Amino acid sequence: MPPLDIEAVRDEFRRLDRCDGAWRTDRAPTREDIHARWHWQTERIVRDPLASGIGRTSALIGGKGLAVPRDEGNPVEKRFRYPPMPLEWFDNAPARCVLREPDPEHRLLSHLSGKHLAGYTGRPSGAELFAWFRDGMKDDDERAWMCELLQDIREETYPQLRRRDALSIRHIARAALESRTRRGALSRWLNQFAQKPDGWTDEVPGELPPVRSKA
Repeated sequence: MPPLDIEAVRDEFRRLDRCDGAWRTDRAPTREDIHARWHWQTERIVRDPLASGIGRTSALIGGKGLAVPRDEGNPVEKRFRYPPMPLEWFDNAPARCVLREPDPEHRLLSHLSGKHLAGYTGRPSGAELFAWFRDGMKDDDERAWMCELLQDIREETYPQLRRRDALSIRHIARAALESRTRRGALSRWLNQFAQKPDGWTDEVPGELPPVRSKA
């Protein structure tokens, strides 16, 4: 993984400050974007940002002392909660690709339901989860089940959803968006397959106009 671009983090933090945190739509969030947003949002909820080393007074944003965060074990871009890109960004061949035929028993999804939704009355079967991934969810109860599952499964399980059942990246992204799942590790993984759609309108709120050189 390349080193964090410190100046890009600071530039994005300043942009967020100018536009009250509005998301940019010109690209999927970079590592630098996520670090900036984490500092910008967390600064507003912690009791003492200075003592916590958060936000504009932090080493990363303020530029004093060691700026590179030492969080390799649980990096910000994985633990911070944010959604994947809009569904239109997954309307491309790699994101729609299905790697195999459906498993008639839906053994992986049945296992995940039993492991991560155990103890809940009326938890969904593997076949029900598969239908929700493939066809969407009908009500808030189904969306709540899906959110609980996606929030809880391990990161290494994400690729298995494709390899062991007939699910595409687009299916998983739609499930995350419909269930309002906010999990950085999942969004980061999904966004690897996101591609800007044709005709997409870029918006970068708070972006400064280019500096014109004097003639």
